[in-house]
Amino acid sequence: MRQFDEYFSTEISKTLFHYTSISALTGIAETKSLWASNVYFMNDSAEITHACDLLEHVLDSNFISGDLVAEEIEFIRQFREWLGWYRHTRYNIFVFSLSEEPSLLSQWRSYTPHGKGVSIGFSSAFLKTISQSSNLKIAKCLYKKSEKEDVLHSLVEKLLDTFRRDKPISDISKAHPSQCYHPFLENFRQDVLQVLTIIKHPAFEEEREWRLISPYYAVYTVPSIKFRQGASMLVPYIEFLLGESKPYFEKVILGPSPHQNLSMNALSMFLRNQKLCQTTENCSIPYREW
Repeated sequence: MRQFDEYFSTEISKTLFHYTSISALTGIAETKSLWASNVYFMNDSAEITHACDLLEHVLDSNFISGDLVAEEIEFIRQFREWLGWYRHTRYNIFVFSLSEEPSLLSQWRSYTPHGKGVSIGFSSAFLKTISQSSNLKIAKCLYKKSEKEDVLHSLVEKLLDTFRRDKPISDISKAHPSQCYHPFLENFRQDVLQVLTIIKHPAFEEEREWRLISPYYAVYTVPSIKFRQGASMLVPYIEFLLGESKPYFEKVILGPSPHQNLSMNALSMFLRNQKLCQTTENCSIPYREW
């Protein structure tokens, strides 16, 4: 089983792609920034709750392992209870989604407007620089049951090991006995959220997603958290700056368009004019919805 931190220190060895609209592309050029959305507002309706189901299963398996003393069993019980808040509270953690797939039809359909979509390629070196400068973690999403159980076991082991080490110096007298370990668990809110954000339902496996993941924001009133108009509601997001050093992109791929040649010509001119990248490609998918 991999150590917990290893899931967030994976070396990227390939270009990763972000599917979005042409208007978002021009916005990136104007603001010199990318937007990461609150993970609870993604288009996967089971986001977070699917991961909570699996984590509860892992916690239950620790109950019956027979290797825990009474205090540790109570800690696991309270951990499971504390986890329930993740289903009903929209915590402030933000992700920027990327894919290993440069031009996937389902991605064009799901994440770009018809006739006005692009797939933006970011080099591994650029993503590493951005993640370090903006205090973001980057991780590959997990779809297979065995992989998801491994990372969740690593998370539980990390918390248990810390609990065993810190138990002698922990003051649990100020909380009700049934929730006396909740203050301890609050120290790991960020770790838990960041793990939950990389666990995906297997139905989305073909997307081969990676994510840039923000720190946890304890309150939503900080100036860093902004709001944009989504398809049916406001979506909280944060910005992270790309800096002044261009080009930002390794390549940009134009999605299916009713005016493919004209769109391709205009996109190429824009990217070169703004010094965003030198390579523009056509997706060449014969898909029409107009």
